[in-house]
Amino acid sequence: MSNPDCIIVGGGAIGLMSAHFLTRAGMRVELFEQGELARESTWAGGGIVSPMYPWRYDDAVNRLAAYGQKHYPAFLRQLHEETGVDVQLLPSGMLMLDAPEPAMWDWAQRWSAQIEHLDSRSALEDIQPGLADEFDRGLWMPQINQLRNPRLAKALAAGARQTAHLKIVTHTPVEEVLLEGDRVVGIRAGGQVVRSERVLVTAGAWSGNLMPEACQSPVDVYPVKGQMILFAADPSLLRRMVMLNSRYLIPRKDGLIVAGSTLEFEDYNKQTTSEAMSDLRRSAVELVPALEKIPVVHQWAGLRPGSAEGIPFIGECPAVEGLYVNAGQFRNGIVMGLGSALLGAQLMMGEPPFIDPAPYRLS
Repeated sequence: MSNPDCIIVGGGAIGLMSAHFLTRAGMRVELFEQGELARESTWAGGGIVSPMYPWRYDDAVNRLAAYGQKHYPAFLRQLHEETGVDVQLLPSGMLMLDAPEPAMWDWAQRWSAQIEHLDSRSALEDIQPGLADEFDRGLWMPQINQLRNPRLAKALAAGARQTAHLKIVTHTPVEEVLLEGDRVVGIRAGGQVVRSERVLVTAGAWSGNLMPEACQSPVDVYPVKGQMILFAADPSLLRRMVMLNSRYLIPRKDGLIVAGSTLEFEDYNKQTTSEAMSDLRRSAVELVPALEKIPVVHQWAGLRPGSAEGIPFIGECPAVEGLYVNAGQFRNGIVMGLGSALLGAQLMMGEPPFIDPAPYRLS
């Protein structure tokens, strides 16, 4: 490939979906990833296709989330047809055992979201049997889907490798974004220079480190570790997602149950701990006592790209022409990812954006 029309730095969900939109518009793209494609936060997350407690978030988050919730089914069907990888988008719904919050009802009305207030033990049992005896009321959100993050990672990577006009370079960290005056001219990676008039940084928790000082608008994205565990249960044990106090259980189609997650500010440390294992297991058993006898078969950690209020940075650096960023989706990278990638691609191509880009601008 001659000099690409765009270089993407970072091969997670945001980078790969950005490449999807850009290449389908005819752009020649070269993507650099420091490790394997989609093996960081894309792979590590739980896959809830909704913000957790969405009424606590700004409209800027909910707008991107709403786009993903509406358009993921068709996008993933197409990806399945192209790659043969079934991401297993499932309509599990979310059963929340937290007390209702006043803002919740206004949010539900504004966003046409369905929330049912369950006020008896029998109503809970109808939705999900086997909860701990202490629970006798809850909130049921039947419209919330889930997907399997490792399968999404596999599908996106497979789709990218089949995409025309896309060159992928893995295991090659980008060392520097190169500037000439007030515009970007390429990157240095693996000791080599690749030139392009457009560079898009989609490097998750590492994105802020790659932005040159000349950008003058700090991309304040930082790593937030989340640890999770996996139970190997019978598929009949849990059929709904269940959440309380930001801890959740996610049942997979084959009976595996994801329990998550911790929220740790430890720089780029991805080590798992026995303390987190015990804490997550205890929280899971407090929700579904039968999990006391179910083995934990895996524990892992990922680094979320943290940002203030969970609002991502999407757009061009105001002081450096041609330098773009799309990062900072924090805990909602999957549900916001599709809309984030589309918005970023539209801004790069000079197309009318599908939503107002102002809340995401670098400033």
